[in-house]
Amino acid sequence: MTDSSGALACLRGTLDAIDDQILALVERRIETARAIGAAKPGAAGALKLRPGRETAVVARLEAQASAAARPAVRPVWRELMGQCLQAQAPMALVLGSADAELCLLARETFGSAPPLEVAQSAAEALERAEAGAAIAILPLPLPKLPPQLMAFRTLGDMAAAVGRVAAEDASARTGWSPASWRSRQATQMPLYPDAGELAEVEATLAQAAPVVAIAQAAALRAALARAADGEAMLVQAGDCAESFDAFSPERVADDRALLLALGRALPGNVVHVARAAGQFAKPRSAALEAGPQGLLPSYRGDAVNGAARCHATRTADPKRLLRAHAQSLATVRLLGGLDAAEGVACAPPPVYTSHEALLLPYEQALTRRDQAGRWWATSGHMVWIGERTRDPNGAHVEYAAGIANAIGLKCGPGLSADEMSRLLDRLDPRNEAGRITLIGRFGREEIGRVLPPLMRRTRDEGRRVLWACDPMHGNGRVLNGIKTRLVDDILAELHDFIAIAAAEGVHMGGVHIETTAAPVTECVGGTDAVSPADLHLRYESLCDPRLNRAQALEVAARAGAWISRGAPAQKARAA
Repeated sequence: MTDSSGALACLRGTLDAIDDQILALVERRIETARAIGAAKPGAAGALKLRPGRETAVVARLEAQASAAARPAVRPVWRELMGQCLQAQAPMALVLGSADAELCLLARETFGSAPPLEVAQSAAEALERAEAGAAIAILPLPLPKLPPQLMAFRTLGDMAAAVGRVAAEDASARTGWSPASWRSRQATQMPLYPDAGELAEVEATLAQAAPVVAIAQAAALRAALARAADGEAMLVQAGDCAESFDAFSPERVADDRALLLALGRALPGNVVHVARAAGQFAKPRSAALEAGPQGLLPSYRGDAVNGAARCHATRTADPKRLLRAHAQSLATVRLLGGLDAAEGVACAPPPVYTSHEALLLPYEQALTRRDQAGRWWATSGHMVWIGERTRDPNGAHVEYAAGIANAIGLKCGPGLSADEMSRLLDRLDPRNEAGRITLIGRFGREEIGRVLPPLMRRTRDEGRRVLWACDPMHGNGRVLNGIKTRLVDDILAELHDFIAIAAAEGVHMGGVHIETTAAPVTECVGGTDAVSPADLHLRYESLCDPRLNRAQALEVAARAGAWISRGAPAQKARAA
């Protein structure tokens, strides 16, 4: 025997010994799982799913694993945990339809241990799951679920797993972590030249103070739940994109005062949400634009790059995220101070904050857990998903699906009723009031075609959503080479939204506009008669045109009058 063959034999013997140790540990794990099942309170053999526990185990092991071992962790432990779950309490995977792809997805997700059965209908599969000895595998969109059941895991983009979830997991969206979005396709994200520098910024933000308190985010969600039930309205307004250079305490105070004035123009109780303290990034229709000396990266907001038309300023800089965080903290503290100061005399309504959850590294770093185990975005009280990032299988929807905040979903003319239902199944599987605000932004020419079937679908499916109108983003125009919006277009879409909601028997739940208290000349028309020739006088926005104070108040007043004439009176409960 040569030295090399002897060395190989020795190494193979080592592998055999390792295999023996692995087998012994697997058997020990299965026996321990069986003992856990026997020790659990309740009926013997009752299936109590802990998908959150399974996700946490895999995440912990992946974090510990070397680069070589990490790809094996998820498939190996998926199969191992499937075997252990069977040892705790035998269960079956019950398909709601006889579909070969559904069968493959079920096996890929839950391993080979549970038997696979096909029900005669989705209703039968749910009955089996409700009895506590099965997981129902149902194609999307899901039917209305019994209160004891929860959709706890999606299978690709075509199905969901439904079962009885243990109480300690039922309050949280499981099968998820703040980093889950990284396994999905992420659009509208900046390309940072130095990944290491971005990682350092993320680590710093992960240790930084939350921008908002979880309790306040929960309070907003409760207020929006009342709005979804028809007891209040939402006014959501503020900057298109916040600016580092334009920030000042006086500006925060002026924009807050305008938001409260807009709320006073609407009937009944009003929930006030500012587009502020985080709205530093914007999606763009093109990644590049023409510059003085060739193509430049597009300006994506102050949290990403600068507006000056030179390559150095337009290069994405992760350190800007730190400045955005600091300014957001300052804005929230100023808003809170103003609320407290005025509260001594008149108890003004609270002002909450919101922004588009576009920069997912920033959002992930500021995602924190409450005492009940639920994850919250502490970057703002409410976040929304934009028209360009609402892919049901994309990174932004994956992130939003796991946090407990109120979520806004921009709905444009390309959104079908079926896609909307799929998004609602992903984002709000328990159909909870206050969770989802659908923000329509169709344009005056498209709203009559697109909105009625969407509202009809939410009404017929019993979705507890809040419908709000964004009459600005679908009504862009270019006049004299300048991007603008016409107040007449904005009013026309708003009027039609209110009328369609009344015709469909849906609560007209709110208004979402881009505005500033400053006397800018960015939108054409209104009571102060801004003309196309005036646009250059005070066009200050670095992104989209905003309504000035007079124009915004006119829009709110007209909306309030139309709603009061055409909608039933709201209940008097406080928002």
